[in-house]
Amino acid sequence: MEDRILCAMAADLGISKYENESESQYCNRVLYSAMASWIKAAALDQPVTSQQKDNPGVSRRHILDKCTAIFNEMLKRFPESKPWFESEKTKESPIALLLSRLLRHGDMLYVGFETNLILAGKKEILLSDRIKRRMGEVLSAGTFYSGIAMLQKTQKDEIFEPEAVTETTAWFGDYVKSAWWKETGIDDDIQYFNAYKRAKNNDSCWQTEQPEPVNGVWLIRRTIYKNGYEYFLLRKDELFYKHQIDSFLQEMGEHRRFMIVMRYMADNAVQVQVKRYSDHILVKLRIYLPQKESALLEAYAWPHNTAADRLEWDMDEDVWAFIKPHLYHLGLSLTEEGNFYG
Repeated sequence: MEDRILCAMAADLGISKYENESESQYCNRVLYSAMASWIKAAALDQPVTSQQKDNPGVSRRHILDKCTAIFNEMLKRFPESKPWFESEKTKESPIALLLSRLLRHGDMLYVGFETNLILAGKKEILLSDRIKRRMGEVLSAGTFYSGIAMLQKTQKDEIFEPEAVTETTAWFGDYVKSAWWKETGIDDDIQYFNAYKRAKNNDSCWQTEQPEPVNGVWLIRRTIYKNGYEYFLLRKDELFYKHQIDSFLQEMGEHRRFMIVMRYMADNAVQVQVKRYSDHILVKLRIYLPQKESALLEAYAWPHNTAADRLEWDMDEDVWAFIKPHLYHLGLSLTEEGNFYG
């Protein structure tokens, strides 16, 4: 019974089992993508009363309640998937997690005073010369899901034009030139980011001693509350000058971009392990990415270890071919290994 249900969902979603993966991991991937389709379908529910017609969409609570009930029924059928979706590190419910990722992906939109949600309008976006993104649909013939995204192979007459990308060193230089700088002294409670330190992650690069600057600039931070920081750039001419990284940029994870780029410029790029299997790619990160790049993995790949995982991702070759340039231009060092068969 359970196998037939899983096979039926996988067929609707266009998901195939990898040669090397366990039945439980395959089940996790299918349920993860199925959750995304259920959430999108719930956004199409019609208002019950005429008064609601003036406020389009459906409430977040309606989506959470309806999809959680469906999801709990699925977990009764596939209890081996429960730890993957409800790990100790997961701070929000699986449905809330997927809804947040769909919103960042742009498949779900806020309406009104951001009290209700709707499914985005139908749209196709070419991601590469191999695949395109289908938005505003739940299921459609000839499509397949990868993560929470519904994709389709491109046609021969569809011409893809790659987006122009600013080289990461040039981006850093332009930012420093355009930043607003304020004369400052050196506080006692700051930490410096040592871009030259040979560390697997960025957390280990923070220190109290002043390291060598990168192109005359230091990245520094100051504690403002428990496990919370303000981030600044610091440079020295005759005096020291400081530029505070905007709180919105920090919310978008852009302070991580500075760490990654400065390590790249210091010839100490952060390493990313890419394991190439016979039928898919596993990307293993050691750092958290800025939201822009992180959202690509959230949308187009499957988290590997748990539903809330942000460091290890599974995807097929076509999806990796689209995501790879974004990580490369961020300044990461991609080390590909393969072929793996188990």
